[in-house]
Amino acid sequence: MIPVEDAQEIIVHNVVVSDAERVPLAEAFGRILRQPIRADMDLPPFDRAMMDGYAVRAEDTVRAPVRLRVVGELLAGMTFSGAIAPGEAVKIMTGAVVPPGANAVERVEKTEREGEWVILREPVRPGQHITPRGSQAREGEIVLEPGIRIGPAEMAVLASFGYAEVQVARQLIFGVLSTGSELVAADARPSLGQIRDSNGPTLRACLAMAGVVGDPLGIVPDDLALIERSLRSALQPCDGVIITGGVSMGEADLVKTALRQMGARIFFERVRLHPGKPFCFATYEGKPIFALPGNPVSVVVTFLLFVLPALRRMLGCREERLPLIEATVTEDAKHSTERRSYLPAFVWFSEGQAFARRVPWEGSSDLVGFARANALLVVPEGVASVSAGERARVLLLPWREPR
Repeated sequence: MIPVEDAQEIIVHNVVVSDAERVPLAEAFGRILRQPIRADMDLPPFDRAMMDGYAVRAEDTVRAPVRLRVVGELLAGMTFSGAIAPGEAVKIMTGAVVPPGANAVERVEKTEREGEWVILREPVRPGQHITPRGSQAREGEIVLEPGIRIGPAEMAVLASFGYAEVQVARQLIFGVLSTGSELVAADARPSLGQIRDSNGPTLRACLAMAGVVGDPLGIVPDDLALIERSLRSALQPCDGVIITGGVSMGEADLVKTALRQMGARIFFERVRLHPGKPFCFATYEGKPIFALPGNPVSVVVTFLLFVLPALRRMLGCREERLPLIEATVTEDAKHSTERRSYLPAFVWFSEGQAFARRVPWEGSSDLVGFARANALLVVPEGVASVSAGERARVLLLPWREPR
């Protein structure tokens, strides 16, 4: 068995960063940015009113209350001809260009209108309620770095600076195979000794979360020739394959034998980890193959620790591994000292502090218990237990938000 960090390093250094492609802005959401984004103009491109009110000269309000003559009105998108003279004001709406000569905006709530005059009850300071030109970005400045996932805020930035097309990581496709003669599809009624395949749908959901397309390649029985044939077939159109089950030490665990027969390079076969020890990583003709255990909790744990960082490396992400935070454990958590444990847990925040408790579960096959978790509590190797009140690292599940 090799340590978790060693396995992660081996994997990310033996996958290849994908090509980039240009897509229309409308198709960029959720993709990984692969070019620096520069501002093509100052933002805002003019001094902009932050409030509905009156644009004024701050020096005219020093002895407030003061009456100023209203000489115009500005809506967003309009401009003012000329400049404000001493003793004058312009009615202005949020987002409009501050007229020349004005250096402050007073909110309408703090004014009183009398015909062509406006009364300001108190002094205003220069720059008040004005967003200065270029205060958010200067022309030529890099505003988005490569390697980030394009979300709603990034879409706004791209549109604001005229990126009708953008360079992103090529869409990856990974084949998903489940092995096991005991497996049936989700729409089938299992007979005695059979179970429905949960790993296929789980992994396709995990891949979608990572921005990768999961190609459902179905269930393969415990037959060496069929497993090898399925792996070869899957690797032809796909960028890699994730296969579950058949990687332990039993007579029906045939995946590693199939990998050897087809000439794949196996880098390691077991990790010092619980759950998920029988995890195997291999490559074939430069494409990665992840052989995950069959138990559903082990599938998710090994995906988060090993497959997700590899996918992020292939997509060119800046951050490859999920972050860990520290939390106060509220009840004792025990485990085997031989391997590092990632135990299903529930994390919540109170007064700025993170707290975690174990979620009751019956082992790595207990998918119902795992569904109640929103994190994994990390218990290091050589530690028999983490006691209530101690601090421990936790990995937040990326699809569940702590409360």
